[in-house]
Amino acid sequence: MNAEIITIGNELVSGSVIDTNSSFLAERLLSIGIEVTRITSVGDNELDITDSLESALQRSEVILITGGLGPTPDDITAEVAAKTLGRELVINEEALDWVKGFFKKLGLEMSPNNEKQALIPERTELIMNPTGTACGFLAREKDKLVFFLPGVPRELVRMTDESILPILQREKGEGFQFKTTTLKVFGLGESKIAELIKDVVQKCESVRIGFLPNYPENYIKITAKGLDYEETSTIVSTIEEEITKQLGDYIFGRDDQTLEGVVGDLLRENRDTIAVAESCTGGLISHRLTNVPGSSDYMMRGIVAYSNQAKTDLLNIPASLIDESGAVSSKVAEKMAQGVRELGKTTLGLAVTGIAGPGGGTPDKPVGLVFISLSDKKETVLKGYNFPGNRAQIRLAASHAALDLVRRYYLK
Repeated sequence: MNAEIITIGNELVSGSVIDTNSSFLAERLLSIGIEVTRITSVGDNELDITDSLESALQRSEVILITGGLGPTPDDITAEVAAKTLGRELVINEEALDWVKGFFKKLGLEMSPNNEKQALIPERTELIMNPTGTACGFLAREKDKLVFFLPGVPRELVRMTDESILPILQREKGEGFQFKTTTLKVFGLGESKIAELIKDVVQKCESVRIGFLPNYPENYIKITAKGLDYEETSTIVSTIEEEITKQLGDYIFGRDDQTLEGVVGDLLRENRDTIAVAESCTGGLISHRLTNVPGSSDYMMRGIVAYSNQAKTDLLNIPASLIDESGAVSSKVAEKMAQGVRELGKTTLGLAVTGIAGPGGGTPDKPVGLVFISLSDKKETVLKGYNFPGNRAQIRLAASHAALDLVRRYYLK
């Protein structure tokens, strides 16, 4: 089975909103053995929607269309679908009851405009929306399955998992299975990764190996296709092992793992605690660490010591050291790590100081210069970096490098 996605909305084609629905749908479909071969975005324009749907019907077995099912005048997807498929647009009583009930549950009066959301092409199957007013619908056009779904991501996600995938699994039956694994890399560029694993790629003609940059990380996506899921999974695992041999510790995780999650697991497993002192990253490292559920087990304290005075007052950094070496220096970074560890009474202290820009750089200390230090009771280690990019990119890269320094602490 092959599939196609059409996303509808002026906000998408104007760049005002990023389309996350397509990537979500494509991944979900691949997980049940259906490959998406084309993704199209069009505005709220009748001719463009009609043309996209007619073209998709010529080449795809499954078509998923998102957006344009709301109550406003520019929401025209249901109307265009009815015209294109040669069906009447009628009030669906079940959909109307759902919309009325939704507003009643919230204690709100329903606007007459919302009745529009109950206008559904005849001879279609209603797909309920547990979290919104826009129900979806499935049109069976000869041997094609055409799904129409709301464009609101949180609504689409639940409808896909609870309704769309079960329908597709029933319709698809037995057939090709896909197995996908994503390896996550930090510290190597895309071209260097490609060079290191070129031999693996060349001998894997039947397996797709893709390179996906996601600054400052790089992903390696391994996808295999076969009739037997266990056999396909074994193929992917073998390739994963070969790539891991080439890249080693630069691979920090796989699939849904995050660097902060991996670091959190290591801290918890080793019964360690950590305190963080940040300057140029402005609390980003602490934010990422505490984004992980259960991080209170190991994350004890986070301090943003942005000014020189704060470094002295909060972390006991001698003012004379800052005057002598500068706030952005290896010595100050080390003292920050030691100071926050002692202050937080933790086993580890992590510190970052640097110049995120766009101003503040000098020939000796350019924008992008960052010092990162990690301290335990026995020693203090230091790393220096010169990160390229704008302010946001430098801060993100610095937070990544700091977390990676903690990860590598446990690989010694």
